[in-house]
Amino acid sequence: MAQLGETNSTEQKIMRAFWQLYQQKKVNKITVREIITLAGCNRSTFYAYFADVYDLLERFENQLLPDLMQPAVQKIIAKNDISLSVEHCMQLYQKYKPYYQLLLGTDGDPSFRTKLTDCLGKIIKAHLTPTSEKNVFETDFLIEVTSSMIISSLMFYFKRADRPQAAEIINLITRVLNDGVSSELQWHILSD
Repeated sequence: MAQLGETNSTEQKIMRAFWQLYQQKKVNKITVREIITLAGCNRSTFYAYFADVYDLLERFENQLLPDLMQPAVQKIIAKNDISLSVEHCMQLYQKYKPYYQLLLGTDGDPSFRTKLTDCLGKIIKAHLTPTSEKNVFETDFLIEVTSSMIISSLMFYFKRADRPQAAEIINLITRVLNDGVSSELQWHILSD
């Protein structure tokens, strides 16, 4: 397990034990007893760090999300180039690939995708300049669609054996964001 965040060694042992179990079974089937047995600690130690297994899952997932206050992320947001944000998300996904694959997969936690989408949405929103042309609903809708598309694209990219170089997928995502899906597919969609 890659080191996640800045945690002390006991907390890290508990998280590692949880992750081992989570790779084998759904969270609702994991017990505190299993975690503490695997981590080599007692129940009171577990509860000194976590309220329950779901609290542990929540804290585990939060360590996998981009930290918007991190100087590197602030630098990316300051530039008006969304491909830098896509590249940052891609690097994060690559760094935490085993976690993301499980958490975003069919046996993962559906709320993790929502958290990741919301976090990416905040990064996208930080890139935008206010405009009076779009109302709040339209802006929020477009941000949601964009962040969902980027996450889906990265999931698709990393599960493919025939994937191109990282720069190529970043370029493709950027083109789709700039020109739209219909333009990339050379597909004219009729509307009423």
